[in-house]
Amino acid sequence: MKRALASCKPTKMWIDGKCFDIRRVPERASQKNVRYEIKTNDQGKLFTSFRLPRAYCAKLSKCRRLDLKTLEGSTSTHISIPTSGNLVITGESEEKIVEARDEIHAMLGDLRDQTVALQFVSIPTLSTEIVENFTKFKDNILGDEIEGMHESIFQSPLKLHLTVVVFALMDDHEKLEATKALQDYKNMILDPLIRKAGPAKIKISGIDCMNRNLKKVDILFANATIVNENEEFNLQQLVNGLSDHFYERGLVRKYQDNVKLHMTLINTKYRKIPDSPKKKRWGKRQSVDATKIMEKYKDFYFGECDLNSIHLSLIGSVGSDGFYEPISIINAP
Repeated sequence: MKRALASCKPTKMWIDGKCFDIRRVPERASQKNVRYEIKTNDQGKLFTSFRLPRAYCAKLSKCRRLDLKTLEGSTSTHISIPTSGNLVITGESEEKIVEARDEIHAMLGDLRDQTVALQFVSIPTLSTEIVENFTKFKDNILGDEIEGMHESIFQSPLKLHLTVVVFALMDDHEKLEATKALQDYKNMILDPLIRKAGPAKIKISGIDCMNRNLKKVDILFANATIVNENEEFNLQQLVNGLSDHFYERGLVRKYQDNVKLHMTLINTKYRKIPDSPKKKRWGKRQSVDATKIMEKYKDFYFGECDLNSIHLSLIGSVGSDGFYEPISIINAP
């Protein structure tokens, strides 16, 4: 089935317990079919309020593109942005309050887009076979003379995984919602799928890179499929469905047309300065000439692993087992 293009899908954002379609600045029309809760305060004035993570409160207060005084003047409202807690919009008419809230929601969507990814969902690929073959692959390449190659740019063998989707979850409320979404995915989608199709194995075989210029490669990865996959049950559909699930909950920054299935082998952003006590990274990325690697290892077989869990983890972290520190884990039945 043909998937919708990202350009045709609205931005969605989870705000204070609800998922909203976010119109983009500078569009002016109010959102249709959105129902904000409008109440009356003790002074008889209408208001709406919603909780925001502390980080968004601080960013809104400092945001140059959001001129609060101008927005208050154009909508005849008063907007109170706390250091943390509930943002409150007070006004004389529901229409103007909605207009002001639309504008703030749009800015929140932009702020989320600008926030560095902090968490991600992945499928670990950590069988003994895959880890051993990855180590052989790494040792072989390090034994060759390749421009830009260094041991530090290889993925840790304890962290091999398929990335599905990334997040910028700003507080415990948003992390809890993501945890609930992952558990709902297990109950509603993953478990019924596995029970129908049977236990799944993932095959990691063949390598590729994120750009076409083989002389300047920053990310080298291995391809992944489900063993004996078919139209009804295949890895691409599974990860697309998982990404869509989080998109519909308003937790991802944008809809993905098609998840790029990959197990990262090399990423030049991992590069460390040799002999640096603090193991600092280079200020500027140094790419790798992957011409010889692609010629020699294009069809390299890494192995198979069971599809037995999906993790919601912290980016850049290390858990007790050497994998990324988990926020939540679901296991296949």
